[in-house]
Amino acid sequence: MIDRLRTVYDRLTAGGSTAEQAIQSGIWVAGINVADRILQLLKVIILARLLSPAAFGLLGIALLTIAALRQFSKLGFDEALIQHEDDDVDAYLNTAWVMKIIRGFGIAVVAFLAAPYLAAFFGEPQAEPIIRVVGISPLILSLQNPAVMYFQKNLNFHKEFVYQVGGRLVDLTVAVVIALIFGSVWALVAGIVAMNFVKFVISYGIHEYRPNIEFNFAYGKEMFGFGKWLLVSAILVFLYGQGDDAFVGWFFAAGSLGVYQLAYRFSNAPATEVTHVISRVAFPTLSKVQNDTEKLREGFRRAVQLSTTVAFPMAAGIAAVAPQFVSVVLGDQWRPAIPVMQVLAVWGGIRAFGANVGSVYKSVGRPDISAGIQATKTGAIAIIIYPAAEWFGLVGVASAIVLSSFVTTPINIYYVLSITQDRAVELIKLIIYPLLGSIVMGGSVITVDTYVLAETSVLNFIFLIILGIILYFGVMSLFENMFGAEFTQLYHKIRQGI
Repeated sequence: MIDRLRTVYDRLTAGGSTAEQAIQSGIWVAGINVADRILQLLKVIILARLLSPAAFGLLGIALLTIAALRQFSKLGFDEALIQHEDDDVDAYLNTAWVMKIIRGFGIAVVAFLAAPYLAAFFGEPQAEPIIRVVGISPLILSLQNPAVMYFQKNLNFHKEFVYQVGGRLVDLTVAVVIALIFGSVWALVAGIVAMNFVKFVISYGIHEYRPNIEFNFAYGKEMFGFGKWLLVSAILVFLYGQGDDAFVGWFFAAGSLGVYQLAYRFSNAPATEVTHVISRVAFPTLSKVQNDTEKLREGFRRAVQLSTTVAFPMAAGIAAVAPQFVSVVLGDQWRPAIPVMQVLAVWGGIRAFGANVGSVYKSVGRPDISAGIQATKTGAIAIIIYPAAEWFGLVGVASAIVLSSFVTTPINIYYVLSITQDRAVELIKLIIYPLLGSIVMGGSVITVDTYVLAETSVLNFIFLIILGIILYFGVMSLFENMFGAEFTQLYHKIRQGI
């Protein structure tokens, strides 16, 4: 058994061509995401039973605050070095490290000073000390080894597996233990701080590089030349990606924010669990072929094909089984999350496509395109979110996010086709079959749940999942036989690349 595991490990770290490394890296990143999400799921399931939606909402206010500070001060240095054509960028690391420390210290100070005002803004005085403690996390992470960037640049995701999953395991353990003892929101806070400290320790244990306090103005200017657009993009991503959280926390209450964030977390699994895997591999991989349009186009096509084949049915499945999932797994106190989860699942499917586009922009050194499109998206949300919330509550907020995506997706398609010199019809061929298969599967599962199953139960929940998988595989296999759609062929291509 040990020898077999060693053989598998050697094959997944063997290197080879860029395409082979991409597939190997994709498997590692998938492993990271699967392990990470399983640990997160266990944490949420356990703590959802021990803590109230208001507790999750209080943490949500703190995390929202820190996310805003991080996004509004994003340097983009890691992305700049990953995109850099030179394989060895050690000369830049000390400068990047010093700037990250300054940024992390600044975030901690601002969070500490602004905490009482932010707590008053959200109408939740209990959030003040939570914001201050969570604000320490960016400072801890800023001190970590700057060479962890090489895990992505060199497609060494087996090292990133240890780094990411090790931290998440500590988060789960600490949070659950403290929740069982004290039953307080501080269990969630302690888990996050402990996770980031462990990642800081691991970063030095898993990479031999040791940074020094040294700053080179020319290197900093060069990295910021690329990163400035990522800063603009990060601000806009926050405004449209988490601005809805801020709006919900202000317009409603902490309990509603807890419901909304939990619904978002599970409904966006297609984007965060699947496409995140592919886009993280796609960015460094496409960066290596940024000057070869044919390879860039082929790489983008494969990323879109794989992500939509997996993510679209996930989105449809989440929307279909949401009533069973919430009642069985989270408990009746979370039932208001059901319709929100179903609406946001649509956005998760759309994001599954959009994330691949962002990888192309960054790989060719055009993050400014993303910034412009995100500005458009932010404007669309700002116009419709208030009346949507006034008329339809949390479901209205979720619907505003989905509608904004329909505005920007055609723009994304136009630009990515221009860069890859591809045709729209070729892109449609890649996504049409997964889309139709997912619609058939989701509609069938909803019908069975509504008209055949009489109640919510663990067995019914499992049955619907199995039914959905069987239906999707059946429909996609039919499309493959009748129209030549690639489905089982994708599996064989991935296997050949290992």
